[in-house]
Amino acid sequence: MFWPTPQDYREAIQNPRICFKDPELQAGHPELDKLGLPRPISGSFASVYKLKCGEQEWAVRCFTNNVKDQKIRYDAISLHLRFNPLPYLVPFEYLSEGININGQWFPIVKMHWVEGEPLLDYMGRNLHRADLLQELSDKWIIMTRELCSANIGHGDMQHGNILIKKNEIILIDYDGMYVPALNGMTSNELGHRNYQHPGRNEGHFGPYIDHFSAWVIWISIAALCADPSLWHSLEAGEPEESLLFRRNDFVSPDASRAFELLALVEEKAVRKSANSLRAFATLEVPEVPRLPDPDSEGKAGQPSNLHISAFSNNTAFRTSLTVLYDRLLKRKPRKASAISPPETSYSGGASWILDHITLEAPPHKKRSTYLLLQESFVSYLILLTAVSAAATLYSSAPVAALLFCSIIGFGTEMAYLSWRYRKVRAVQEKRATCENIKRLELALSELRSELNELNDIKQNIIQIEEELIHDCVLRLEEAAYRERHATEAVEKELHIHLSGLVGERRTIDQEEKTELSSKLASFQKTWLEEQIIKHKISQDKIPDIDDEMKRRLRTNGIRTPADFMDITINQSYGRKQIDRAYLILKNGGSVHVDMSRSQAKALVDWKRKIERRYRNQIPAVLPRREISAIALKYKDRKSKLTDAEHTYKTAAQERLNVIKQAHHPELDSLTKEVEAARIRLEIELHHIDMQIDERSKRHSDKLEEYRDLNKRMASYMDVHFVRYIKQVFLFRG
Repeated sequence: MFWPTPQDYREAIQNPRICFKDPELQAGHPELDKLGLPRPISGSFASVYKLKCGEQEWAVRCFTNNVKDQKIRYDAISLHLRFNPLPYLVPFEYLSEGININGQWFPIVKMHWVEGEPLLDYMGRNLHRADLLQELSDKWIIMTRELCSANIGHGDMQHGNILIKKNEIILIDYDGMYVPALNGMTSNELGHRNYQHPGRNEGHFGPYIDHFSAWVIWISIAALCADPSLWHSLEAGEPEESLLFRRNDFVSPDASRAFELLALVEEKAVRKSANSLRAFATLEVPEVPRLPDPDSEGKAGQPSNLHISAFSNNTAFRTSLTVLYDRLLKRKPRKASAISPPETSYSGGASWILDHITLEAPPHKKRSTYLLLQESFVSYLILLTAVSAAATLYSSAPVAALLFCSIIGFGTEMAYLSWRYRKVRAVQEKRATCENIKRLELALSELRSELNELNDIKQNIIQIEEELIHDCVLRLEEAAYRERHATEAVEKELHIHLSGLVGERRTIDQEEKTELSSKLASFQKTWLEEQIIKHKISQDKIPDIDDEMKRRLRTNGIRTPADFMDITINQSYGRKQIDRAYLILKNGGSVHVDMSRSQAKALVDWKRKIERRYRNQIPAVLPRREISAIALKYKDRKSKLTDAEHTYKTAAQERLNVIKQAHHPELDSLTKEVEAARIRLEIELHHIDMQIDERSKRHSDKLEEYRDLNKRMASYMDVHFVRYIKQVFLFRG
């Protein structure tokens, strides 16, 4: 199947009433460019058009390629956003039959038009407004936290999908969004290359997909807040389609100019965060931590002036951080003396982040030398006692004495050392950590099983309900077809009867019209004669007509213009041409009054002049009584047709009512059944999604706890019984 091109969409949207199925969009008017054509905003996978529908403005997203399971994704996203509304996301509606291109329907996304300033424009305009950038930084942290809490992953966090409206953040373009209902599916896009983890692929699709890009954007904002010159130094902005980082910075951090310049920023939190980002680029995508909550270590709503915890100020911890950074960046380890002394607090806006960058668990404290000496003394005393006993008993039973004393001495020594080993604080911590890891592994396994079971239940519910809905829809269509077929038969029969009546009515109307025209012509002729008969030839002065000629005319019965119709001239030829004028009478005859050609012409002109005078006054319609008489003549015939039409329509309506009464109960029942099934499916899916969300959140929290415990467990690698024995007897290890 072909897929429309941007040009196809542009041509179709010129006629919203024709191309759209949605009534609101049909009444809209697209925003036009200078050529008077709909103005598109083109992206990688879609073109967006702005339509003004009365007071409301809509964004219509038209897809330029066919994405598999697109409807499933958008339906799941729409449902999740409906039950988890966030101010950063715009509600939308996915219309499967959205736009008609060349007689075929294609899907669109309809959402409210958001007037906002793109992130790059906003930051470029406010480079030297540290207060606004700090506010944006804080809001970015809060937004990412709320998205994580709602188990939402945008999938393509980058400057082009971030708008700033009245200093508030709005995210757009939800093609690659993750919600729990899509768990188990693959990603249909990998996001903007300058913002994504270099190792991201289609298999990475979960609530963690925004973690890396969220760090990239936050560090860029924080760095520009501390040093606006980085914007120009790193050529940020639209031409490069990036903030401060490019993909090569994550692939080859050692050769990165961005990381090099960020290492020189005075703000310590920015330097630390940049180093963390370098480390995150080497981790697996799901292992990248999310941006921490600024409220967790200080006063809520004030992440810009928080103290670093004592744990972060610990010199050993700072040393371990440095060593880990060096190891991850493949540098030679630096000496601890090269590390600057710890600071007590930071006033910069990003200082709170240092409390959350925990790349390695702190090493456990060394045991007290006094306790170690005490245990060594007791251990050696036990051995000395066993040797002394063996020496005393050696003379009487050498083999038995040696064997007995060795067993007793070794057993006592091991019992004592085991007892003391279990009392070591690091051993107790290691054992507790190990038990917690086992407990978490069991809990994670149970949660994964529950999530898989819930997803299976969800799929089964969807399948069962969709089959039920499909069956109901089929039965509804069949019932509607039967009703429509019966209705069309009645309407067809009625149409045949009415067509015959229409033909008869036209015949009657034509007869009436013909009679009216005939009567009107006769009436007008009579009226004209009545008017011109009032003019006497003997009384009017007619050029070239003298009294003698008037007498001759009167003698031949011609006294008024109405007494003759016209004059004809007959010519006879002989030795001399003779013109003879004949007056044509009303009865068709003619009379010769010995009139010359000029006299004949004068008489005719006089008649025409009188006729013209009255012709403009001729009545245009018949008198009312004559019209009424003619109408009355045809009234009975028309009434019979009207009665017949009413009879046919009444009979047809009665039959239609019978059909409606026979089919509508079934149609209403099936319609309600379909609607109930859809509502039931939505409620069940919402209930299941809530359970999935809750377990996903628990799984995410426990997974994070599990990772922390594993990091802590790694610090106990040197805590074991053999090393303890070496410490007790050899004072090393």
